Amino acid sequence: MKRVLALSLFFAVTGLTLVACGGGSGSASFSTHPQAGAVYVTGEDAPLSSVVSLNLTINSVTLTGKSNSPQLVSSPITVDFARLVGLRTPLGFNAVPADTYSSATFVLSNPVIDYISAASPPQVTGLNGTFTSPTSISPQTTSVTVSFPTPMIVGANGLAGLHTEFDIRQSLAVDGTGQITGLITPVMFIQAVRAIDPEGQITDLTGTIASVNTAANLFVLQGPFGHQFTIEVNGSTIFNPGFTLAGLPTSGGFVALQGTMQQDGSILASEVEFITTDAAFVSGRVLAINPTSGPVQTVTLWVGETGGGTSALVDTVQTIDVSGVTTYDINFFNDTWFSPTNLFGNSSMLVGQRIFIGGAFNSSTFTPDLISLRRQGVSGSVVPASVTVSSGNAGTFQLLNTGLLGYLVSGPLTVKTGAGTLFFQGNSNTVTLTDLQTASASAPVPVVVRGLVLKDTTSGDPVLWAHRVREAQ
Repeated sequence: MKRVLALSLFFAVTGLTLVACGGGSGSASFSTHPQAGAVYVTGEDAPLSSVVSLNLTINSVTLTGKSNSPQLVSSPITVDFARLVGLRTPLGFNAVPADTYSSATFVLSNPVIDYISAASPPQVTGLNGTFTSPTSISPQTTSVTVSFPTPMIVGANGLAGLHTEFDIRQSLAVDGTGQITGLITPVMFIQAVRAIDPEGQITDLTGTIASVNTAANLFVLQGPFGHQFTIEVNGSTIFNPGFTLAGLPTSGGFVALQGTMQQDGSILASEVEFITTDAAFVSGRVLAINPTSGPVQTVTLWVGETGGGTSALVDTVQTIDVSGVTTYDINFFNDTWFSPTNLFGNSSMLVGQRIFIGGAFNSSTFTPDLISLRRQGVSGSVVPASVTVSSGNAGTFQLLNTGLLGYLVSGPLTVKTGAGTLFFQGNSNTVTLTDLQTASASAPVPVVVRGLVLKDTTSGDPVLWAHRVREAQ
């Protein structure tokens, strides 16, 4: 059997692997079966402007093959699809029979939409969604069957991946004035991928250290959805400055990593960042800063992820006093693919950035002491004739963003690329996106860009320093 892994929804098949991007709740079992293959599922979303959260419960995911119809998910898992742009996190791992699979059926329920209803001051409104089709079991439950563009072939004792994309922009209905109505017609895409493919890799996994085994070159991470992951490292694994495997605390502390799912369900880490020994954190996107120039005193945040007792703050707007914070850092900062002159600190925070705030949480009071800038995904279209190539993949283009960042900045976003920026073709077959030059076209090119949003030292505007650029659907 082969294993299947899911990212953003990341499911492993034949030896089922479920991996998903974004925050969520629920539990899923991990199991392996002799002579089984593994399949993993990855997923992303294409967000509608102003939507900050779309929580859906995945009740089940069932593959349809020539001879078998195994389930990849059998226990309900709640996932925030609006947080998944360009990011992939493991959801689970399981085994399925070797077979040729033509489609996957998702049973979704309990849709809840949160969107910005006023920008100044930021106000977020919650709305219970209603499914209209394709097959509505009830107003709050629907079944969606999606075909593979090319059948997914799962062989014995192998590892395969199922990449899933939920298109929020096409799925959520709006009225004549552009306001969200709450009606949802799910539009989803699936693709068979390998663990080594760009869409099959884990790009955003954060958790706490449960144990460290230096002799075996691994540590155990307590991750999202109640899962524990075995994280292996080797000579190619990059740690943030000052850390090695031996330097990690034997228990406790928050770690973020990127890597590749392996046959046995463990993850081989390509990058490991030890973030903090803080006991608690909140993470999400910045909706407002005060003051708007100079050292920031308070940050208004849409909280999408939490840890260490702060779970009650998920999917809420919080204004946090950060005047006492002196430690700032950048997640997975790699100066080989860009070299901005100004990095990240209390005078260079921006609305729209994704940040992690670590601190202590006592008696319902959160006291921060660290702020880390996180990589984020931004979707939109390359503005025609905006591509400028300096050399190779180094240059710039303008991105008409259709998500939260574009809503907040009210205009095109400047994207800067470097020699190390990676370009990937999507499934539309309309553009062969292999480098910066191929992003230039007479018509808008839809893309998802993943990287760091930093403040331009001259204009003060946000600039996205791109690590990956992928053609969207």
